[in-house]
Formats: sequence, structure tokens, C-alpha cells
Amino acid sequence: MNPKKIFFTILLIFGLITGVYLVTQTTIFKSRATSTHLPTKENSYLFASPIQAKADGQEKIRITVFLLDSNGLGVSQQSVTLNVPPGIQIETLQSTTDDLGKATFNLSTIYPGKYTISASTSTLNLSQKINLLFL
Repeated sequence: MNPKKIFFTILLIFGLITGVYLVTQTTIFKSRATSTHLPTKENSYLFASPIQAKADGQEKIRITVFLLDSNGLGVSQQSVTLNVPPGIQIETLQSTTDDLGKATFNLSTIYPGKYTISASTSTLNLSQKINLLFL
């Protein structure tokens, strides 16, 4: 038998086996975010960058809130509120969580000091708090 025919026959058999395998496997692709589950305190968190800034009313600290369900997946379409002390200005960039469960805010102030920030939704107060320093 011709070596080329043997090669193409083996290649054809390999391709058929691979094709059958791929077709028979069940793969479920799930969106990263889900709006059918509720966020949990244990998995949701706040992130600040940087954690200190000048207290000049211009320099900002970005606060990102991630609302995650019990499986660690983002929960979309949740309205997030930042709980800040008086004197802190909040610039809301995105208060409703996106497909990753993320909401974003910028904070600034003209009053130097250490401030504790927390976040909440209509059904959940996040247990984590972050401390920011405005100099």
C-alpha cells in the first residue's frame, strides 16, 4: 500500500475519532455574572487604589466594589451604595454592578484624616471595611 494513502487514512480516522469525541462531550458555557443569585458577605469585597491621597479635593481614590455569590461569580444589576463619613465627596462612576459584579466610585476630600469606608446594597451590608488616608 502507498505510504501517502496510509498516512491520509490514519489522519482521516484520527479526525473522525476527534470529531465524534468533541460532538458527544457536553460543555456548558456560563456567563461570569448572574443576576439570579444574591451576593454574599463572605465573597463580596471592596478594593481601594491608592489607599492614600492628598486632601486637596482634586486627588482621588478609586473604590471598586465586587458583589459575588456563594460560588464566587459576579452578581450583576445590583445597586451599590458607599457609606462614607461627612466631608468625603463621592463621584459615582458606576453604581449598578456590571457583568463581573463590579461597581466603581472615586472619593476625594479637602479634609485631612483617616476615613473608614463600607458598602451596601438594598439587601446586604458588606462586612469588609477599608481605611483610607487623605493627607
